[in-house]
Amino acid sequence: ILVLLLRLIQGLALGGEYGGAATYVAEHSPEHRRGFFTSWIQTTATLGLFISLGIILITRHSMDADPVKSIAKFNDWGWRIPFLLSAVLVAVSIYIRLKMQESPLFSKLKSEGKTSTNPLKESFAHKANLKMVLLALFGATMGQGVVWYTGQFYAQSFIENMCKVDFDQSRTIIIWAILFGTPFFVVFGAWSDKI
Repeated sequence: ILVLLLRLIQGLALGGEYGGAATYVAEHSPEHRRGFFTSWIQTTATLGLFISLGIILITRHSMDADPVKSIAKFNDWGWRIPFLLSAVLVAVSIYIRLKMQESPLFSKLKSEGKTSTNPLKESFAHKANLKMVLLALFGATMGQGVVWYTGQFYAQSFIENMCKVDFDQSRTIIIWAILFGTPFFVVFGAWSDKI
């Protein structure tokens, strides 16, 4: 239950930081290149999945010289190794986050006194703002979320359970799909600047 709780907290933190990162990069990007620069943020999610799958496969097969024992050890206690390795990434990300400066656009708004004094109240108390928040949350992003989670996570389960592909092969298929698809985020991000 502790691992599940920590994973839930990690997911919520990612959701908050992801939007902040997109805004931060967009505010630092030249207006005519904003799509290109913000598209790199999306590559971090797919490359993170790529790296995690690679680490899982490497750890799973390096626990013992005997492949069967190695997999058994991984399933018994070895799964904790990749989980604990992620703590290093958490420390690095916290360090980076603490060293970041506000964007020039936000600093300008702040010096002019144009920042919100109560952003939550302004976002949810006014009917027009609440309507936009709900539209963005349930309308504009819901379809993208379904496609993302289906493609990235349910695909593994589908490949294993419905297609009867083993654990290693299913992860390898996902790894190749990620390597093929990830560059298109940047390609289409750059294209969005031109249309």
